[in-house]
Amino acid sequence: MEEKRSKYITQFQIKKMWGRVDLAWSQIHEDVNILVGINGCGKTTLLNLISDYYTGQKIKKSMAESVKGTAIDSPVTYIRSFDVPANVKKKTESILLQELKHIVNQNGEGTSFFDYRMKMLNFPQKAAHIQKRIDKFFCLVNRLFEETDKQIWINPHNNQLQFVIRGKQDTIIQLEDLSSGEKQMLLILTTAFLQEEKPTILLMDEPEISLHISWQDRLIEWIRTLNPNCQLILTTHSPNIFANGWEDKIIFMQDLEEKI
Repeated sequence: MEEKRSKYITQFQIKKMWGRVDLAWSQIHEDVNILVGINGCGKTTLLNLISDYYTGQKIKKSMAESVKGTAIDSPVTYIRSFDVPANVKKKTESILLQELKHIVNQNGEGTSFFDYRMKMLNFPQKAAHIQKRIDKFFCLVNRLFEETDKQIWINPHNNQLQFVIRGKQDTIIQLEDLSSGEKQMLLILTTAFLQEEKPTILLMDEPEISLHISWQDRLIEWIRTLNPNCQLILTTHSPNIFANGWEDKIIFMQDLEEKI
């Protein structure tokens, strides 16, 4: 008999992480989980193992002897913190920028903002709902970029999502011209938006990197606004991430270690 599947991860066990540490994480919150701990304690490794386990990747023996988690029927998305040169494309183009272009303008695998907008043509009965969600998303992004006078829009000539200077539609700002923090925030929010408010597991490794402190304060709130059905599992070194009432969602890595 097939194991009943859950919407969210409720527990996750690791045997011999790095060949020496057993972790047992039970009572994982369905909404928000914030992993904290000193550098080198295994936060990123835990996220990597969760991602590999649920996306069917082979677990390297050097990382863990075995892993096991709740059987789920929801997709798992992993946003890593990166903005380093990639040899895959142009050296001047960071991995972060590549990921952002993929998710915004249909340059890779998976659903993009362009794909989502096209649903209005393919499913006319859902057009009003889709447009309402897009308007809500644009409103949130425009509030974030207000201080720098940037405004998000859809270029009618090529149907691409771009930025312009407020009141100057002819001054187009390309995605590569955004700051690292702006790219990172746009990638995170677009990812949450494209989940279409469906149960989803979103993993994020130190999302505060490059983000302004005022953005760190409300990051979780904004993600949950775009998808209230998202289970968030993230690592952080920044107290600002959990400053607005998320303190009860903090998990110390040392508390997950099984005592021998």
